[in-house]
Amino acid sequence: MTRRTAVLAASLLAAISLPALPAAAGGGCHGGVTQGTGDTVEMVDACFTPTTLRVEAGETVTFVNRDGFTHNVTANLWGHLEDMDQGDAFSATFADEGVFPYACTYHPGMSGAIVVGDGDGPGSGEAVTVSSFQEPPSPSPVVEIRTVTDSSAGSPATGWIPGGAIGLAAGIAIGVLVRRRGRPASA
Repeated sequence: MTRRTAVLAASLLAAISLPALPAAAGGGCHGGVTQGTGDTVEMVDACFTPTTLRVEAGETVTFVNRDGFTHNVTANLWGHLEDMDQGDAFSATFADEGVFPYACTYHPGMSGAIVVGDGDGPGSGEAVTVSSFQEPPSPSPVVEIRTVTDSSAGSPATGWIPGGAIGLAAGIAIGVLVRRRGRPASA
């Protein structure tokens, strides 16, 4: 067996020893999109929860970061572009009916929308008033949260670490075997 064949065999063995995991990256709701009512959107597990919040015209919504890492809330003519660390919060009052989408620029796929009234209307950010940081509200749950879709994504690190270690060990073992077989016998 040539050295090239041995390296190819070791690489193949390492690749097939890794478990197949569902893709999960960036941000967004890996557990599914949620809909809710109430007056709070929490940033939890790189997800806006609820993802879609229904309110009436004139209501104020508070956005709170519950994650241990930074988020922001960007939108068309409203939002909070500055970093929001754990516990940071701001409020936005939606005067007109419409759909007001928003996202976190740090985590692709982390997005949501405020649906004001029946959602018919221009959804202009000019009708939104934003307040500065404030004390976060007590962690009371959103009145109604309903899962729309579901994903059975597990923790990405659970299979990769042992799989990688096994693949690395197997590759080294094959390399040692090939090297020993390739040596001429000494006289």
